[in-house]
Amino acid sequence: NDRAPTPFDTTTFIVAASRLGLSAANAMRIAEDLYMNGYISYPRTDNTVYPKSLSLDAILNTLRGGVFDADVAWVQKNRRPVPTRGKKESTDHPPIHPTGAATREALGQDRWKVYELVVRRFLATLSPDATWATIRCTFDASGEPYAATGSRLLSAGWRKVYPYSEAKEKILPAFTTGEHLPIRDVNLEEKQTQPPPRYSQSRLIQVMEELGLGTKSTRHEVIGKLISRRYVEGNPLRPTLVGRAVTDALDNHASTITDPEMTRTLEEHMQLIKQRERSREDVVTESREMLHRVFDNLEAHEEEIGEEIMEQTAEEHTVGPCPVCGHDLRIRHIGVSQFIGCTGYPECRFNISLPGSVWGRAIRLDETCEKHRLSHVSLIRKGARPWVIGCPLCSHIASNVEVLRMMPSMTDDLMQRLHAHHIYTVSEIASMQPAELEEILGIREAAPLIGEAADVLEVLRRRSELKKFIRKIIPPRRGRSHAKITRSLVEQGIGDIRTLSQAAPAALKKAGIGDAGATELLDAARALCNERALREAGIPAVSLKKYLAGGVAGPDDFCHLPIPYLSIKTGINPETVHKHVDLVCSHLGRPTPEKITKTALERGRKELLAIPGVGEATVRKLYLAGIYDAATLR
Repeated sequence: NDRAPTPFDTTTFIVAASRLGLSAANAMRIAEDLYMNGYISYPRTDNTVYPKSLSLDAILNTLRGGVFDADVAWVQKNRRPVPTRGKKESTDHPPIHPTGAATREALGQDRWKVYELVVRRFLATLSPDATWATIRCTFDASGEPYAATGSRLLSAGWRKVYPYSEAKEKILPAFTTGEHLPIRDVNLEEKQTQPPPRYSQSRLIQVMEELGLGTKSTRHEVIGKLISRRYVEGNPLRPTLVGRAVTDALDNHASTITDPEMTRTLEEHMQLIKQRERSREDVVTESREMLHRVFDNLEAHEEEIGEEIMEQTAEEHTVGPCPVCGHDLRIRHIGVSQFIGCTGYPECRFNISLPGSVWGRAIRLDETCEKHRLSHVSLIRKGARPWVIGCPLCSHIASNVEVLRMMPSMTDDLMQRLHAHHIYTVSEIASMQPAELEEILGIREAAPLIGEAADVLEVLRRRSELKKFIRKIIPPRRGRSHAKITRSLVEQGIGDIRTLSQAAPAALKKAGIGDAGATELLDAARALCNERALREAGIPAVSLKKYLAGGVAGPDDFCHLPIPYLSIKTGINPETVHKHVDLVCSHLGRPTPEKITKTALERGRKELLAIPGVGEATVRKLYLAGIYDAATLR
């Protein structure tokens, strides 16, 4: 028989969730959220035996009528007499089980994944065992014994409702005793013993439980801290050089606290306190004395430990030799920025840019580039797959080739000569002195080339600004990233916000933006361009804010709207408005309207209000028509 699985405790739940691609911390976070919302029971438990007080029938009835209706009906019809039970039984909390019905739409992808796992595990514990038929055939080839085993699933049992454990059948052909079979091929395989595999998060939690390290509530948190402090990384978990350095230092100077026996003993003593076999004071005193001895030893070797850790930490960030000066290249992290810089700085300014840390923290890998002798680099981010960049210099060169080709004078030969001198980007070219570049490339006049590089940098700056602008307005969606939208617009000749403001809606639609989004994006681009034009014309920031608040959107409004109307809309003195209008009109090369003083405007306003039937609303309309006194009314 293929026995049905036992109920979930915390450890077995985390192990099962890891097979769904969830880290220990993420699985527990989701489980606790489901518990708080009434979908599953308390997820921190060591119990693998359903208590008699738990109504299993009630839980099954709760699940009827929903997504699992057919599975529940099958379980109720074929239910085993007694649910499965594990070796651990406690009275604090029952095994993890469903407590409420839910739908995929209500929970979302990850929460549903965990909820379904818990539901199906519960159903599996109430289902009959699976049954298999197995056959073993023995063969004799020149006196050498061989064997083959086949298996066939007779009854799926619990596997019908719990698809996470794959059942592979191995069907052998029908043989008869004494039958002679032809030998078609003979293979001699030479194998070597392999080291044990690295621990996955779920396997490490199992080992911690076996060693008595931590509790059901803390084991996944311990692993989370090891990852956040960068002592380990990846999955399976791999110790970083920092983690090894700390472990080695503690092994050398405080081996007591690296021995599982210490933690296990403390856990056992706390259990004895709980069982009233030891006093709290005795355990605390004993633990305090032990830790005092450890810390005294650590303090005595503080400098030595620091040097050991610093030495190995530097090694962890070192990717290889600098191609320019031979010093070490190291991964640097400054805020959200990260790059690979030369330890020979400032004499050597060679560096390799890396994606920002929002995409993941850069770490060194074990693989090495044969061409550049640099370690490969990967970006790791919690909850995401690692982004393996590979050789950072190969990636750096490849990512800048297209940009270099944007320079009109760039040729393959010129690019090779630049690469030979470790110049890979337009920014490096733009920052060089003409004489320096002329000597490197063996050309007479480098100033035009430097100018082209500066022009390309400006184009890239505008494209980057365009992408950031789009990101603020247009939300991302599957298949439509901001980078993809920007790339499509650039291909259509829309490379900055100014050209975007003049674009046709059809161009935006071609880039994957809907009608509503296109309208919003175009309006925002035009508003920004108008604001910039007014700033360039010299309109002060404080006044510009008032104009924009009053609905004066762009330079054309300054040239066409009457000064009295601009003044009353913004509350700005008409004489000041005239100065601003003069700035804008001069900037655009248009004639400036006549100046109107505040006194003249106020006198004209009184004249207009003295006319029967004319009120403030009418005055505003008259101002818009260019009428601001009795004389202009005639």
